Amino acid sequence: MSFQFENLPPEQLQLQVPVYILKGQTSVPRNGLLAIFNDKFNVQYYEVYNGHFKAMIHLGPGVNSLVLQHVDGIWMNGQPAFPKDAPSVYAESKVKINYSPIQDDRLVPKIHLCVLVARDSPHLFDCPQAKMFEGNGLDVAIKKLRMGGRIMQAFTQDDMYLEHFGSRSFRFIEEHTRTTISYFEEQRGVKRDEIKIHVIPCNRTVAEIRNADYAQQNSKAKKAGELFSIAMDSLVKYGGPFSDQSTNSIPAMAAVMILDAHWDKSQNLILGHAALGGGSDRIKLAIFGSHGLHSWPMNLESLHRAFTDTTPISTNEVANDCNQCGTAWECFTLTLGAFMHEIGHLLGCPHQRNGVMLRDYLTMNRKFLPKEAYCQRTNRSEWGPVPTSQEPGWHRLDKIRFLYHPAFAVPSDFYVDSFKPRAFQVNQGMKLPQDMISEISVVTIDKDTFDLVAPSGLYLVEFITGEFPDLHYEFLPVFLQGQGCQGGVRISISSVEAQLKTKKPINLRILARGFIQKDISDIRKLLAELSTPVMVQGGSLALTKSEPYGGSNGRDVMVSFPDKNIKGFQVTHGLALDGIRVCFEDNSYVDFGNFKHHHTDFWLQKDEVVTGFNVRCGAWVDGIQILTNRKTSPMLGGGGGGVRQFLIPQGRKLQGLYGKMESWCISVGFLYG
Repeated sequence: MSFQFENLPPEQLQLQVPVYILKGQTSVPRNGLLAIFNDKFNVQYYEVYNGHFKAMIHLGPGVNSLVLQHVDGIWMNGQPAFPKDAPSVYAESKVKINYSPIQDDRLVPKIHLCVLVARDSPHLFDCPQAKMFEGNGLDVAIKKLRMGGRIMQAFTQDDMYLEHFGSRSFRFIEEHTRTTISYFEEQRGVKRDEIKIHVIPCNRTVAEIRNADYAQQNSKAKKAGELFSIAMDSLVKYGGPFSDQSTNSIPAMAAVMILDAHWDKSQNLILGHAALGGGSDRIKLAIFGSHGLHSWPMNLESLHRAFTDTTPISTNEVANDCNQCGTAWECFTLTLGAFMHEIGHLLGCPHQRNGVMLRDYLTMNRKFLPKEAYCQRTNRSEWGPVPTSQEPGWHRLDKIRFLYHPAFAVPSDFYVDSFKPRAFQVNQGMKLPQDMISEISVVTIDKDTFDLVAPSGLYLVEFITGEFPDLHYEFLPVFLQGQGCQGGVRISISSVEAQLKTKKPINLRILARGFIQKDISDIRKLLAELSTPVMVQGGSLALTKSEPYGGSNGRDVMVSFPDKNIKGFQVTHGLALDGIRVCFEDNSYVDFGNFKHHHTDFWLQKDEVVTGFNVRCGAWVDGIQILTNRKTSPMLGGGGGGVRQFLIPQGRKLQGLYGKMESWCISVGFLYG
């Protein structure tokens, strides 16, 4: 008798994480156990419900030869139990699954999984009496975090596969050590590549970490974001991968659990806990408390129990987070899922209309088991089989972000230069080379139409009228039958309004490769400002403005050009742009900003025309680069800020400059017509 698989990967597909959720059903529609014998791992057992199964399989490096048997048996007290005689085998199948992760660490960034401990920490986490047999010390926390990390990876990989984006998931930093992923292998002292758990010392005391003013769920907290700052500071002091030297070119990613979180019933607060994700240019960070760690499994053998344990949670012992942790398994899915939600933030995901980035992780058990246990939150009895259609997952907009995130790379990506250009592979793909355009520009065509320009390649444009995107344009890779990333996209506001059937203000969120994001509030208002004609030459000529590039302080400056051919530019600069003299063929000129006698000259040939500019800027204009139809000037100025690009629309020409000035140039924009 045979098996029917829902998602058996082809043998040539190289999985990138050592766990895989295999789903399907056997030819015998009855309950029992699924035994999986693996030549690279010890035997594992999973529940079969009416012939349906979902099995999170642990894999060894290379091709894993698996024998699957649907056998007679039940789960009893969290363990597989069999008849006294040899169990009957109802169905059997043999399959192969290939786990061959990318070996070159220069190509794929990974998340550091960490546990933060106070300087006087007792190294214990909250635990009810019913779970004290497992222990609640730091060593147990490390085992549970490792297992939690693998569950998150399997969940995400399955969801990306369902979206037809490939078997992609984020990775964690690993170390070759004595395994804890399986109780039986741990007892035998087997060594494997396991998730490395950094134990991060904190210079704050337990009392300081448990300050009620730091508790995120305290509506009266005076410093609700302080735990995030404490975690960030502790990582920097820890050094190593989080040191300034290490993060100078490659930002680090860290997911930190605060071990000394604690439920205080007298205050009705979880102290030492905050669910936050975000970070800086150097460290992308997610933090979460340990208050639900007691409900997490320590190893694969305890996974089934963790997802089905209906033991009531008592607030006399531990927290009932958001009043949605009435049973042990609900505590597990909420706390692990919420931690994964914060990891979503560090990976660049905002809140979404549904999915993990809302709160759909409450039912993440449905990805791993063919039936669901009694749920106190919904008062729903045990039910099954659970179809894939009722599993939670990441929102499609999150999965598009993951597709273009270097942490989710698969080997075949590096053979498609249009998807992963070689220039993007430096810095593990986490930071563009300094000389690459690192911003998205808006170029006005008319009062209804504009271009979004990003040389690194636009892949997502979201249109938002409320809290979440109402419409989006996606540009998937060609190998997924998409158009590929776009250097420029032309958008009509009236067309978008017609699609949305609204006249509400429309906000934009635009994403391009290289972690480039631009947010625009009320695009029609911005378009009206940029498309309002700038009247020059006594009102006889109407020009259009580009966006200003740089800061917002300083005095306004604007110059328009006479109707003459440009001969060249004389640019005054040091470590910032001071001013620009625009020279014409009759030897006349106009000055923008502070022209000085030390300058760099850039002369044009006959029939050479200006096509655009690259502007290096931040709080001011660091430098400017002139683009023509024949050549490009050096970057004239300093090396600070990010690089933005303005390309003059086809059929238009440069007619002037505007911006803000102080002792040097604060911002510069371009007039064209």
